[in-house]
Amino acid sequence: MRKKILIFGLIFVFLVIGGIFASLQIKYKSLEKSLKNYLISEQGYSESDILSVKAKLSKMPQFPVYVRFADDPDTVYIFTDRGASDWTQVDPSTPQRLRKEVNMK
Repeated sequence: MRKKILIFGLIFVFLVIGGIFASLQIKYKSLEKSLKNYLISEQGYSESDILSVKAKLSKMPQFPVYVRFADDPDTVYIFTDRGASDWTQVDPSTPQRLRKEVNMK
């Protein structure tokens, strides 16, 4: 009886850990795809301008997305969507990669 409980307990633990891992991978892929689409469709970058887009788990911001551009491959730009679909560059602050227009009135 104890063996069955132990086996079911281990299976449950593996399923929980596997579920957490799978959900993080889905979140990463979603963020990477969203930022890449944003950079291409709204910021005017081409597919060849972007070398890599990689999301990770972090403390602050919780899900940063690291981007390397073809014209500056040694610099890693960090973006966050702050839980919404409005992308913001976090680091490095200069040079700024987002081409946000300033409204002057």
